[in-house]
Amino acid sequence: MDYLILLLVAGCVLILLIVHQDIIQLGEGYNKAISQLFPKLGSVNRSMKNAISLGCVVFFGGVISHAYTQDDSWLWNGLMFAVVPPLIQFVRGRRKQPSG
Repeated sequence: MDYLILLLVAGCVLILLIVHQDIIQLGEGYNKAISQLFPKLGSVNRSMKNAISLGCVVFFGGVISHAYTQDDSWLWNGLMFAVVPPLIQFVRGRRKQPSG
C-alpha cells in the first residue's frame, strides 16, 4: 500500500510539473520534452489548471491524514474527491463547445 501511495503522489507531482510549466521553470529542454510528450496536458486552460491543482491538493491532504491516522478511508476519500474538480471542468468544457 505504501508503494501505491508513493506512486500516486509522484504522479500528482509530475502532473503539477507538467501543467504549471509557466510557474515552475526547469529549463528549456524540460519545456520542449514536456510539450512533445504531453502536448494536450501542457496546454490546458486556466480553469482546468486550477481544478487539477485543487485535485492534487485534496489528494495530498488525504495522504497526510492517512499518515497521521493510519486510516485508509482518508486516503481513498482524498483520491475520490481529487477527481471531482477536474471532472467538473471537463464536463463544463464539453458543454460549452459547439456540437457541430
